[in-house]
Amino acid sequence: MNTHLGFDKNFNLHNVSRPKKKIIKSDNFDLAKNLNLGYYLVTPMIFGIFFGLFLDNLLKTGKLFFIMFFLIGIIGTFYNLYKIYKDD
Repeated sequence: MNTHLGFDKNFNLHNVSRPKKKIIKSDNFDLAKNLNLGYYLVTPMIFGIFFGLFLDNLLKTGKLFFIMFFLIGIIGTFYNLYKIYKDD
């Protein structure tokens, strides 16, 4: 039944057809892609931190490689964010 009662501009009661509802199809691939969004954004920074600390401890350079690889990780995070934005 796509009809229901309604009033026209003269307040006369008559059957009015309802507009059809739009069916939104869910795409499971988009859902899975969005669930991994946090990993795409955090992983480059974590790898940069650990690799920088490893090199600093190995070469006894203070915090030079930590800062350098942390900044590279941030750039990688923004690059991943740009790719995700571009795909949508």
